[in-house]
Formats: sequence, C-alpha cells, structure tokens
Amino acid sequence: MTQNVQEHGPDPRRAADLAEFIAALDELRLWAGAPSYRSLARKVGPLLRSRQAVSQSTIGDVFQPGRKRLNLDLVVAIVRALGADEATVARWRTACVAAQAGAKNGGPTGVFRQLPRVPPLFTGRERELGEILALAAATTGPASRAYLGAFAAGCTEGGAVAVCAIEGMGGAGKTYLALQAAHRLVRAGKFADVQLYVDLRGFDPERPPAAPADVLDGLLRTLGVPVPHIPDGLGERAAMFRDRLHGKDALILLDNAAHEDQVRDLIPSSPSCLVLITSRRSLAGLDGAALLALDTFAVDDAVDLLAAVAGPARVAAEPAAAARVAALCGGLPLAVALAGARLRTRPAWRLTDLAEHLRSGGLDAVSAGGRALRPVLDLSYAGLPEPARTMFRALGLHTGDDFAPQTAAALAGTDPATAHHLLERLQDEHLVRQRSFGRYSLHGLLRAHARELAHAQPREAEAAVGRLLAFCLHSAHRARALVDPCARPLDLEPPGGDCHPMEFADRDQALRWWEQETPGLLAAARLAADRGRHTAAWQLLVVISDHLLLQGRADARLDALTAALDSARAAGDAAGETAVLDRLGVTHAGSAAVHRVALAAGPAAG
Repeated sequence: MTQNVQEHGPDPRRAADLAEFIAALDELRLWAGAPSYRSLARKVGPLLRSRQAVSQSTIGDVFQPGRKRLNLDLVVAIVRALGADEATVARWRTACVAAQAGAKNGGPTGVFRQLPRVPPLFTGRERELGEILALAAATTGPASRAYLGAFAAGCTEGGAVAVCAIEGMGGAGKTYLALQAAHRLVRAGKFADVQLYVDLRGFDPERPPAAPADVLDGLLRTLGVPVPHIPDGLGERAAMFRDRLHGKDALILLDNAAHEDQVRDLIPSSPSCLVLITSRRSLAGLDGAALLALDTFAVDDAVDLLAAVAGPARVAAEPAAAARVAALCGGLPLAVALAGARLRTRPAWRLTDLAEHLRSGGLDAVSAGGRALRPVLDLSYAGLPEPARTMFRALGLHTGDDFAPQTAAALAGTDPATAHHLLERLQDEHLVRQRSFGRYSLHGLLRAHARELAHAQPREAEAAVGRLLAFCLHSAHRARALVDPCARPLDLEPPGGDCHPMEFADRDQALRWWEQETPGLLAAARLAADRGRHTAAWQLLVVISDHLLLQGRADARLDALTAALDSARAAGDAAGETAVLDRLGVTHAGSAAVHRVALAAGPAAG
C-alpha cells in the first residue's frame, strides 16, 4: 500500500487552495486503504514532534472541507502515518504551507468547487443517469438555459428547486452515481457558479450524524460569510443559506443522509439549483423530491464492472466463471468491485478460483486490501431499533425465495400486523425488498449476514426455527383439509401459544396460499431435516405430497415422499414410516398404471 501512495497517490502541489489541499489529503487516505480516523489517531500521536495522544475527532476535523487553517505538524504526521516516504512527506509539507499562505493572504472569498473526484471505474446506471440529467433540465439558472437551449426556454423562473434522493442498500453505488452525474453536468457547462459537497455521516461508525445547524455553519463559511455574521439559530442559518444561493447555478451534493429531517434545511429554494441526496434509508417523506432507488446490477453490468476492475482479458477468457462471480456477489456493485480488486492482486488466480473463494468464504471473502463488505452491512444493521434487528436476524433463517408477513411473524415470534410494520421498516432501510405486493425477500448477501447474526444467538435461532416449522406444518394441514376434505389427516402436536397458523376463509383462498407457498414449504422441510427436526420434516413433506398429488405432479410427489421416508426413519418413527410408505405405494401404483396405459396405446401415444 505504501508503494501505491508514493507512486500513484494524489499530487498535493496541484491544489489551488486550502479546500483542494484537504480534498487531496482525503484522497491520499483512500489510496492508503481508507484507514479509520481511530486507527490513524493511534499512529499519528507518536509521529508528532511532541508525542501525545490524538483523538479520532481531531483527525476527522482535518479532513473537513471549509477549514480555514491546518496544523502543519499534524498534517505531516498524518501523511507519514499513511505510509509516505520522506520525499513524498516533503512535497505535502510544502503544499500545505503554500495552501495556508494563500488562505492568509485572502485567497478566494469562498470555496465553490467542492466535488470529490469523478469515480474512476463507473459502469452501468445509464438509465439512472438519464433520470438525473432530465431532472437537472428543470433548473432555470442562466448557465442551464445556455446549456439546454430551446428546451430550457420553456422553464419558468417560478419553478421549484430540483431535488433527487438516491436510495439503496449499502454498496449499491449511490455516491458513485451522484458524483458521476454531478461531474457530467459540470463538464457540460451546468452549475458553474457553485458546487458544494457535504458528508452528512448518516452511517458513520465513528461519529454521529452531522447536525443541520453545524452543516449550515460550514456551508456559509464556505460561501464566504464572515464567522461573526453567521447567526446562531438553525432557521436563521437556513434562511441565509437560501439567500446566498438565490439565482445561482448551484449543485449541492448531500451524501449519506440519515433521514429527511437532516436535509430539509439544507435545500435552497432557488429553481436554479440542483440538490442530489444519497441515503441507505428511504427519504420518501421529503416533499417534492424525485426518488431514485438503486437496485443491484444485472449480470451483464456486473460482469462489465468486474472487467473494469480486474482487467477485460481475464474476464473475457472465462465468461461463465465471470457470470458466476457476479451471481455470488448478488450484483451488488461494491461486492463486485471488491471481488475484482482481489482478483487483480492475485495474478495466479483464474476467475474459477475467485468464484470458489467467494462460495466457500462467505461474507469475509468479499474484501480487498483494507476494504470489506461486512462493515458496510454491519452499519446498516446497527442503525436499526431492536425489534427490527430481531426481525432481520430471524429472516436469515428462512431458506425460501420470498415470504409473506405471516411467515415473518412466525420467525420473529410476533403477530402478523407487527411483522408487516417491521418488514416495511426494513424495506425503508433497503434491507428487504418487495418484488410483488405482500411478498418480501432478502438480497443473498444480506441473507448471509442475517443468518450469521442469527446463529450468533443459538437459543433465539432454535426458537425461531421451531415457530417457523410449526406455522408451516399447521397452516399447510389446514389448507389441505379445505382443498381436499377427503385427505387423511395427520395426528399433529398442538402448534403452541406463540404460533399463529393461517386461517382460510374458503377453498379458493387455501388454493392461492398453496400456489404461493409451496416452494417455501419445501424449503422449510429441508431446513427441518438439516437441523435434525425429522418429525416436523416428514410430516410437512407428507402434507405437501398430498397437495402435489392433487396437482398431478407425480415426480415432485415422489421426491417429497422419498425425503419424508428418510426423515421418518431418522426420527425412529414407525407410524410416520408407515404413513409415508403407504403414500409411496399409491404413487408407484399410479405411475405403473399410467405406464401400462401408454404401452397399450402403442408407439404413437408415446
């Protein structure tokens, strides 16, 4: 990593002012593997001319845009702690002195071009980019009209500020998309007056979310307002901010927002402005904002990103393995980028080796250098209230593709109404998704994360599995009785007080339930067998097999009964073995009869 810092890191001598120097210093930290402020603080203290303990907040303050001066000794120690050699340290010292001198001599009255660098390996998201560019067309500043020509002529000065909230799970590439759009607009001549960037720290592991009043204080300083003239109150600061940006072609990027209340006062009112906001949390309550939810990449886009990071030749040589890597990463851009970075540093690996590494290594395999996926997911989980955490952990134990709130309620040990509320909360946090109304699912990597969290609390996990199996078994038994009243009932243990099986109004409702839940019921039966709950496994498979018989799915019924027989024998349940063998006999007899009819009909019928 030291070699990267020295050979390829940013050149501080290109910084035109103190703000650009601070941005370059932050870029140097990224080149050094993005160490946390806490870890930097431990390294920096002994490197100061007067050795002393340094807090992580002291280190974090150095990297804040809008600062008016820097401690030279602290900056030099940070550069050394990031692994730079003495020649590189000397360049940074000289550049820091020059930037400070420019600030003392007056320099610019404000720092108006704060955007971090354009993402170097941006791929895909063309549709989403197009939506942001179309929204930018609604702004009505002079540069906007020059850029948009006749289209902008129809815009009125009385329009509202354009706001786009970019949402998605951690690692979906929200900040990359916002920066790509911002730089593309600026290169095209848009928003030439002001470009502001603020990290709101909505999901920072070391510091609390930025307070709106503090953010406005920094923004007003950046815009050249003398410190004594900045008012104390939040409302007054917001009003001054709006006044300063009125009529200006301004782009404001508010990154990592915690919630709507954090950003409301940071939005100017002038229709000449564009505000881009990124968040892992839904900002649907933000009036007038266009909401842009980022999903994971399709396979082709994920493979393109993998090729951009690891090299196109290696990816082109093993297209099937590349698609497998994309699938193992779930199309999550951060996961794909980390997998590609690991492959790039392993020249002896094939993509097949990378796929096996990801398959066998779990979440810990999705890492490269000092970056990893697990901390990103941990932050999203840590921001949840405890009931939502309990639900998230429980969902990791569900092995089906999707589930209804009633199933989630059984897993979490709550009622369906509460489960529905918690699922909606998790969806707002982009930790579950809803492909169709009333059906929820987890991204594969989030499922793996939730499963790990669940297994870390074994008693809770065992109780959740028990409730799930009781719910599935008794619900399926009730549905089968409605669909086929002549079916032979099973002698089941009562469901227990914390299990609330489905209740069906009529046969049609039971049939619809079977149609939706059969894959999940089969997954629950496999889960029961895997966890040694063989009585529940054979009973559930028998009930499922009876429904498969009604559907005429003989092969699927035979597979279910074969697995049921294994579980009945593993449970040492003679009565269960007899029930399964009886149904197997019926299945084989029916298959033989069909075979005889086909033979009698002759070759044409076959």
